[in-house]
Amino acid sequence: MIEEIDARNASEARLRALHLVESEADERTLGAPRPAEEALASYRNPGTIERRYWLATEGGEPAAAAFLSEYGASLVIGHVLVRPRFRRRGLGRTLFETLTDAARAAGIKSFFGQHAAPAGAAFARAMGAVDDDRSILSVLDLRTSELPVPSLPAGVELRSWIGATPGELVESFVRARNAMRDAPVPGGLEMEPWTVELQRRDEDRFIGQGKPQHVTVALEHGDVVALTGIRVPEAPGVEIVFTDDTTTVPAARGRGLALAVKLESLRRLRGARPDVARVATQNAAHNEAMLAVNRRVGFVPVLTLTSAVVQL
Repeated sequence: MIEEIDARNASEARLRALHLVESEADERTLGAPRPAEEALASYRNPGTIERRYWLATEGGEPAAAAFLSEYGASLVIGHVLVRPRFRRRGLGRTLFETLTDAARAAGIKSFFGQHAAPAGAAFARAMGAVDDDRSILSVLDLRTSELPVPSLPAGVELRSWIGATPGELVESFVRARNAMRDAPVPGGLEMEPWTVELQRRDEDRFIGQGKPQHVTVALEHGDVVALTGIRVPEAPGVEIVFTDDTTTVPAARGRGLALAVKLESLRRLRGARPDVARVATQNAAHNEAMLAVNRRVGFVPVLTLTSAVVQL
């Protein structure tokens, strides 16, 4: 049986069923699925993202799930996840058809997902998806890594906070975050322009999910010229956390600012949250500049993710 789940109003049992599928089937968790409470808060608080969920059950047991996430009219991500012991039964295909039917009905022209193993690649091809760009998922051992005090160019200072961006910096922060828009997106899709309104809604989403961002920025003449963030659940005992955007405005690139904000952010996280063991980050495979920064910090590549684009 397949049912669509209204995550904002669904019972805790239905959301825990989604989490069970995610925990067993999503390779991007790197063997450390997020706690159920964190997942449930995320399902219920999508913030600026329009998200839809479908759950497939067999004999009353959660077997597979599909997720469709709209980050804007021109950037949509879809995933199909099947628990290992329920594979090879046609559930993935049925869920994929359900997802694509819903996308067409919503006027979506294309979306993409990611695969990391031969079985996922074969499924994507069978569904008519076309491989596009690749991303590298890398992990840092936060407890053992050497994180030196960052070196800064003259006139640049670092500032950090947790949660909402200070009011006096939010417009500058948004301008700097828009520097991410020159990053390629699978299938020629486009990232939506970032605005102060979207920034505030994004912050509210993470706060509502119980994982406010730990943010570090580089300031020059009072303006944000580089930034990085890490999504950190407030609950203790976290095994792994994931970074958010890291970017430098074009005019300030080549000065080591991305390295500086990364180091400062990680140093602060280690001091504030000794329970966090690992930090993961994802970068486009062709983004050699950021991959080089991550290698210098101590991140080690562990997984290659290939984006597969579906045209409707």
